[in-house]
Amino acid sequence: MSSASLEFLRYRVLGIMSRMDALSGKNLQPLAEIPLALIRKNATRLHGACRFKKGVDKWRQDLSPLHVKEVALHPESLNDEWLRYAEFLMFHEFLHALGHGGHDQIFRNLEAQWPDKDAKQMGINFTRYLRQRNAKFAWTCPKCSWKTERSIKSGGRYLCRKCKVKLVDCAISTN
Repeated sequence: MSSASLEFLRYRVLGIMSRMDALSGKNLQPLAEIPLALIRKNATRLHGACRFKKGVDKWRQDLSPLHVKEVALHPESLNDEWLRYAEFLMFHEFLHALGHGGHDQIFRNLEAQWPDKDAKQMGINFTRYLRQRNAKFAWTCPKCSWKTERSIKSGGRYLCRKCKVKLVDCAISTN
């Protein structure tokens, strides 16, 4: 299993973005200068981040790549199996860097222009993969046997959505 480099990924994504009609009026060149980084390898919910420099209000009107400290992706996304999703993630974070601080309708419309329509959907499976990889416990419903793998104990704090019964912790064997 090989890994793509962040720089290789950046230039693939910038090449695709440069051919998108929706971004034809945007100067994409500053995106080539944004530092790239990796998020924690044990993160399960965060797949990518556009981190702004200290003191920058991400809701300001003149937000630009000059305000970005770094764009970070999950290291597992760089593996061959997830590379299409990593491209979409970098595109998503670059849209934030171009001045779209939140996930408003304009942002979602731009995001929908990504040509690989299936890549965004890979995020659900990527989350599941990360959760299983980091799992130490299985939360199980004693009534309907529903199960989900998690990295922490439920400690009786969570209920089954269907049965409204407290979930029970079971250790996962690491054979």
